[in-house]
Amino acid sequence: MPIERLAAGPLYLQLKSILQRQIDTGELQPGDMLPSLRELCRQYEVSSITVRRALQELVNEGRLQSQQGIGTFVTTRNRRPRLALVILGFIEREWRRNSGIFGDLIAGAATVAWEREALFSVTRVDPERDVAGFLASIVAERFFDGLLVRVLSDAHPADLQPVREAGLPYVVIKRYTPGVPTNCVVVDDVRAACEATSHLLAHGCRRIAFVCPQGTIVGRDRHEGYRRALAEHGLSYEPELVPPVADWFEERGYAALKALLALPQPPQAVFAAGDMLAIGAYRAAAELGLRIPQDLAVVGYDDIPAAATLQPPLTTVRTSYYDFGARATALLLDLIAHRVAGPQRIIMDAPLVVRGSCGEHAGS
Repeated sequence: MPIERLAAGPLYLQLKSILQRQIDTGELQPGDMLPSLRELCRQYEVSSITVRRALQELVNEGRLQSQQGIGTFVTTRNRRPRLALVILGFIEREWRRNSGIFGDLIAGAATVAWEREALFSVTRVDPERDVAGFLASIVAERFFDGLLVRVLSDAHPADLQPVREAGLPYVVIKRYTPGVPTNCVVVDDVRAACEATSHLLAHGCRRIAFVCPQGTIVGRDRHEGYRRALAEHGLSYEPELVPPVADWFEERGYAALKALLALPQPPQAVFAAGDMLAIGAYRAAAELGLRIPQDLAVVGYDDIPAAATLQPPLTTVRTSYYDFGARATALLLDLIAHRVAGPQRIIMDAPLVVRGSCGEHAGS
């Protein structure tokens, strides 16, 4: 079976991937001897240099062992898969203020890695570093068998190109690229945001503000869900109820709600599409003497631990960073072992957790 010459990536990496797949799927068993160098060249229609380089990489990774004068064999005990969680684009302030979220993400990934006997490490990359360049350096080292990628901004195809070309398994967490098949674990933010907005509409609210940064696909999808719910209920979209928001921190929610409540016709409710933004909205409402939910209904997004301790407790969309880490790691290990073929897109549940910030549900 010749190698596809038009496929992306060097020929030796393509051959390495084919042989690795044969090992992982059991086509080549521990102790089996590989065909001779000449036979591999003939079978895959490549040069001896290509074959030697592919075999040497598998020897270096512990998947093959070479016995001089005899041949090359599949090792009787393959080494444990090596995984890296690469966190890109987060400045130190964001890293510190989201330490609980990142802790859950890392815990979920580490738990699955431990259960499936994989080695796991975490790397946070300086936000000034070029994403594609950094990932290309990881590919060149060939130390890891697969990457978990958590990026602050959108996952741009050019950034992931070095990983794709090398055939290195990867999974992007919480991001996808419209129109580009990508291994990723996400939630359906459009559907979840539509449900959250519809919950406010079910309470009789008609002027509903939307507070959320729209610089990433996550924010844009949540905005789309908000607009979809309004349209489904026959309401017009009012741009003045959607202020620009720079990031997801509490201060932005506070400032946005202060501005919204100063409008000639202030909103009856706010969908803060991030719980830290909702916490800021709570603080602004309290300063203005407004009661939640009597004077202002609020819905958040993410269900961080603080959401349940607010007074009143916050109605919010639940996402689990632990589950993000666990599901992404399980998918990555399946890709490495060729149990599934990429690209794979896993959509996790994101249910609405109803608490007291909207009052008694109109349908209850």
